[in-house]
Amino acid sequence: MQAEIDALIETFSADEYIINIIRRAMTNAQDIMIESKSHGYIIILAKEAEYFAKVDNLPEFCNMSAKSLKITVLNEKKLNEYKTGIGRNIDELLWQAGYYASNGRLLEGCFWNDVIKLNYWPNFTRLPMTPNSLRIAALLAVHPVTIEHTILVLKVKREEVYQFYCASLCAGAVSTIKGNGDAPIPSLKPHRRNALLGLLLSKIASI
Repeated sequence: MQAEIDALIETFSADEYIINIIRRAMTNAQDIMIESKSHGYIIILAKEAEYFAKVDNLPEFCNMSAKSLKITVLNEKKLNEYKTGIGRNIDELLWQAGYYASNGRLLEGCFWNDVIKLNYWPNFTRLPMTPNSLRIAALLAVHPVTIEHTILVLKVKREEVYQFYCASLCAGAVSTIKGNGDAPIPSLKPHRRNALLGLLLSKIASI
């Protein structure tokens, strides 16, 4: 079967949204604040694998362009100012970031005929889900199957399975065990330390 229609091949990049902002922080063990003037902020606690969110609309926040967001690497003093109570599991945020950014599209590097397996059962009491997310998870819990097989067997919309795949892949709830190509692994460099950069610029200016 050839993918000849846009619905089969439309993808989006994780770099365009907060997905890779979170991944960069986690990969490099950086505590950061992701801030939007109009929507609030999210604190990522990389070492604890937790987050705090003070946003008025998380779905909209997850759909914002990554370029429009301010990223600040937090030192211990700043972190203690924002850290209140017990944080939420970072996998929940990654699920939501992937779920809302997908909007029925595949994540770049994924394909309509990928074979995927369920790594763990997502906590749907805390997560946004499509009408058939429970059925999709139940099928993947039996044995690894292709995306296309999931669509045909469950008779659900392609966009719904793509959204589940994207959200669960971002959260680590599923793994791709056989794909239609070798997607390059992105280089996730540390976020720039704003305070250090400001100090450096000030020193240069005083010379």
